[in-house]
Amino acid sequence: MIPSAISLSNVNLIYSDKYILKNINLNINKGDCVSISGHNGAGKTTLFKIINGLVKPTSGTIKIFNNNSDNEIKKRIGYIPQINKFEENVPITVKQVIEIGITARKGIFKKLSKQDNLLVENIAAKLDIHKLLNTPVGKLSGGEMQKVSIARVLAQQADIILLDEPLSNLDIKSQKNIIEIIEDIHSDKEHTLLIVLHNLEQKPKCCNREIVLEKGEIVNYKLS
Repeated sequence: MIPSAISLSNVNLIYSDKYILKNINLNINKGDCVSISGHNGAGKTTLFKIINGLVKPTSGTIKIFNNNSDNEIKKRIGYIPQINKFEENVPITVKQVIEIGITARKGIFKKLSKQDNLLVENIAAKLDIHKLLNTPVGKLSGGEMQKVSIARVLAQQADIILLDEPLSNLDIKSQKNIIEIIEDIHSDKEHTLLIVLHNLEQKPKCCNREIVLEKGEIVNYKLS
């Protein structure tokens, strides 16, 4: 039996007497690749924040691999927000951003080992950003920055990866490249992926489930 990776039961989020999310019931298995779509304001990003523990629901339960510990959730989920822009003068390199993923897994006061440094180099090579490791992130293109964000969650060794509109503001070539990377990550079925998409025509082939949100409610949940 395939284990459940994400389970939401009767989850509601109410703000100023308005439902932001309403009666959300989901069970996503380990290895699923799920597309999430809906109009602006439908609740897509909020759903991600609820799953990731960044926002607490008004009611309902959330379990990650049958565990509801906040620390466990933070370690096992890698979150790539819609906006990953850095100011050009921010003195943080690509390598340092990727290392943030390792810190999220090991703890902020733990030193990086030789094995950790090798992991960073291997992931950077896999995503073809090895030559950018010492480049300030503020100087990257949108496609390069998206690769760095993906590298960060891979370094975290997250079991679940949440990608919030990973193709937005990218040129066509970069979009195709990111889709190929997503499909490659999912190929071993070890990662569970949830991807918010503005355009379902860009849906990676690996997606086996589709969720449609409307005004904070799931109006369609089906096998792709």
